[in-house]
Amino acid sequence: MKRIVSILLAMHLTASFAQVTLRIDPSSAEPPSFSDIFDEVKFIPLETRSSSLFGSIRQLFIVDSLFVFTESHSNNIMLFHRNGKFKTKIIRDQYTTGRIYIDFVKKSINFLKGRTIYRYDFEGKPLETLQENFVGEKYVLGDGQAIYYDKRVYSGLPDSTAYEVYVAKDNRIISKFFPYNMQTDSFLPEDSFQTLHTFFYSNGSGNAMFARPFDYVIYQATSEKVDSLFKIMLPYNMSLDRKQLFDDAKYPIGSKSRYFADNPNHVQLINFPYLIGNNLFFKLQTSSDISDSYLYRLDSENLYRIDKLQVDDKCYYLNVINVYAPSEFVNRNFLTADTEYIYTIVPAADLIDQYKNNKAKGVNVEYPKELLTLFGFKNNKANCVIVALKPKR
Repeated sequence: MKRIVSILLAMHLTASFAQVTLRIDPSSAEPPSFSDIFDEVKFIPLETRSSSLFGSIRQLFIVDSLFVFTESHSNNIMLFHRNGKFKTKIIRDQYTTGRIYIDFVKKSINFLKGRTIYRYDFEGKPLETLQENFVGEKYVLGDGQAIYYDKRVYSGLPDSTAYEVYVAKDNRIISKFFPYNMQTDSFLPEDSFQTLHTFFYSNGSGNAMFARPFDYVIYQATSEKVDSLFKIMLPYNMSLDRKQLFDDAKYPIGSKSRYFADNPNHVQLINFPYLIGNNLFFKLQTSSDISDSYLYRLDSENLYRIDKLQVDDKCYYLNVINVYAPSEFVNRNFLTADTEYIYTIVPAADLIDQYKNNKAKGVNVEYPKELLTLFGFKNNKANCVIVALKPKR
């Protein structure tokens, strides 16, 4: 599929930026083979022992030589070396929030308990506690700056303007984006699809991407600026009818979700955006389909369906992306990215089953050492495997 690119100059609050419009038609998306779009796959089985057992990965960060993540069976923060060896864990009580954020500059792991920030180093040792002066989902950009997302609409709140996204430094807000009225805005947070990911998507080293509900624009935040990178143009039958959606008589405040029940193929949100070189990964979130996931090549202008990826010898004939229930990828898509790789997870048992099936079919593959070790593992409670995929440049 070919794109039509136009450069739109726009002003939003105090930010000035260029925006590239991409015309995306999902019906033309190709089902690629692994080697069509990826140069490399790394399987990193995470060491399984009594002190390192966990459920499933929730938030994943790539920091220095470590994987840092939260998990589903406890409130703990797990630290593993990049080779999969267990390092340590930070034990948190039930009163701390589940989400964490990383300061890539100060090299710290941070989480909240009430309004108190607890800071730990990459050894898992406590550093200090601080007071959090702002509200919302947080991502540290570097240079002393953090970006927040916070939208609250309620009749008991002040009849005044607030901002969905803002950047703070040295305990003061330095820029604000996307104004709304806290009391009368047409859209409540519960009107939008609840993504199993934080609002901000890490691209490594303190850069983050994000997209807002009912807004087909992908943004990038750095310590220097917030940019509108891409505006996605969809076919008419998938696009919001904004006149209807904003019709408070037909779809009153607090019941905008009814619009999507009436229009299940309309895209509510462009989520899971990651940009690596010329590779733009994203998901089109509708009410009717939760498995679709895309890669758009900015140079060749091709669109691929990642969830229809076909295995080949380059990925050892193993499904690196499993979309069959129960599936972590369907629910959580790619967990994070850095400047070279994009990351997902696969249950160890799934890979072992695929290995046995391939062997039964006579598929001869020279597996890497770490996979052969996993395939010989006898414990059916093995920790999951992190899969690092390197897209073609």
